[in-house]
Amino acid sequence: MEKTEMENTTRPVLADIPPEENIVTITMKPTEEQISRLSTLMQKGCYVKVECGKTMRDILCRQFGISPEYVRVDIKVMFLDYSPVDDIDTAVIKDGATLALSAAMPGLVGAAMRKDGLSWMRSSITYHEDENKLQEQPGLFQLKLFNQVMADLGESFLKRGVYIKSRYLLGFLKRFTPEFWQEVGKISRNDNLVTGQDLQNYLQDHDEWVRFTVA
Repeated sequence: MEKTEMENTTRPVLADIPPEENIVTITMKPTEEQISRLSTLMQKGCYVKVECGKTMRDILCRQFGISPEYVRVDIKVMFLDYSPVDDIDTAVIKDGATLALSAAMPGLVGAAMRKDGLSWMRSSITYHEDENKLQEQPGLFQLKLFNQVMADLGESFLKRGVYIKSRYLLGFLKRFTPEFWQEVGKISRNDNLVTGQDLQNYLQDHDEWVRFTVA
């Protein structure tokens, strides 16, 4: 899982994000077909708030509500801070971490990167937890979803609400055609209704963190 432009600067932690009462919240009400297109935002990497210092299993299954069966069967590749993860019961999510989840990837590399794959090929890069006990506290981490996992889980995370810098959200939304904006339902910024063009103008003029959700 290669780094993108969003990781080229120091990775943010919870303290870098405005408190909920101050952050701008953008909500869109897309059609069912548009949901799948908006879910591709999760491939770029969005940020989510969780109780950090917990294991990956706790965060995926308890905090995110993903079924243990789905985690075991359908999520084939897990990267934590760009290292493949073998054991979700020992890997711990820290404030400022990056987690990438994917279904099966093709070829020999895909086979090697699976959590039940060719571990001998990746022994030098596999994620290992340090021995220092981490404090359990609210935190922020980057979440990236790929292929079928993105299709299956992207909507649930957008409904939960993700955090992203305004310039990245603008770059993503500018890809959509006028027809997309005509078909989308209500768009609001902090509960005030706006048009698609109003939204893009605002994002263009403000360099800040925003919370993005779909309803």
